[in-house]
Amino acid sequence: ANDMELGIETIVDGTILEKGIVAIDAKIFSDIIRKLPDNDVTIETDGNLTTTITCEKAKFSISGQSGEEFSYLPYVERDNHIVVSQFTLKEVIRQTIFSIAANENNKMMTGELFEVKGDMLRVVSLDGHRISIRKIELKEEYSDIKVVVPGKTLSEVLKLLKDSEGEVEICPSRRHILFRIDNYTVISALLEGEFLDYKSALPKDKKTEVTVSTRTMIESVERVSLLITDRLKSPVRCVIGEDTVKLFCTTTMGRATDQISAEISGDQLEIGFNNKYLLDALRAAETDEVRLQLGGPISPMLVLPKEGDAFSFLVLPVRLRSEM
Repeated sequence: ANDMELGIETIVDGTILEKGIVAIDAKIFSDIIRKLPDNDVTIETDGNLTTTITCEKAKFSISGQSGEEFSYLPYVERDNHIVVSQFTLKEVIRQTIFSIAANENNKMMTGELFEVKGDMLRVVSLDGHRISIRKIELKEEYSDIKVVVPGKTLSEVLKLLKDSEGEVEICPSRRHILFRIDNYTVISALLEGEFLDYKSALPKDKKTEVTVSTRTMIESVERVSLLITDRLKSPVRCVIGEDTVKLFCTTTMGRATDQISAEISGDQLEIGFNNKYLLDALRAAETDEVRLQLGGPISPMLVLPKEGDAFSFLVLPVRLRSEM
């Protein structure tokens, strides 16, 4: 299949009675196959390219088109490629894809930056409200790579990846990128342009650091967010004290409060966040504990693992109004 921006090719074993080629409408073909019984499927065409699909007693005849005119996937050089495990790439995409932009006001925000320097792969996504950075150490050093891969492509790649140590070959070129996963080949056009300077948005100063149970923090934010709806929007207010984080949320429906224990160093402060953006970052962490680094009540917050910086999720704060 190929829509000129994204193409996927796979090879399926079968009994070939007569060689041939035909192009079939993708949606109707997949809908038919999905509903067929779990048994062998026979596909045959006649001289008019009418395609008959049979499985047990079910039989469909649909119009086909000449496969000779099909747009095949472009050729991508494989000289400059990197290799990572399927499990690792699946984790990396899952931990970054949530913060790409949904609209195309800025095309570059709808993709993710893949940047290789030496033996380090850094994947970055942003949407103007948050930034997600995931770093992994590669098994060997590679030539420098810097490309922006569409989010649509990564969503499809994510569906093909398994929770296994099987390898993925990633081959970027000037205009395309290729992912080889088992017997699948995915080729995508790259986004052309300059990715935003995300490094300048990362906070330089750390005045407060909070180490907290990820699950406990998520559950607390979820509780105080129960009063927030699409119609009733309000930030989650976090008051960081000596060894506790107090959470508040007030809407016209009422007021919710909660309090959790945490290890806190540095200044006490009060800061507000969009509940969805805060929860997205916490859920993407996938670690038992996280470090929250803050530079003040109007500075971005960084969500980091308890040790190191394998991932960094930046969340912009929301200005708080005085409590009524």
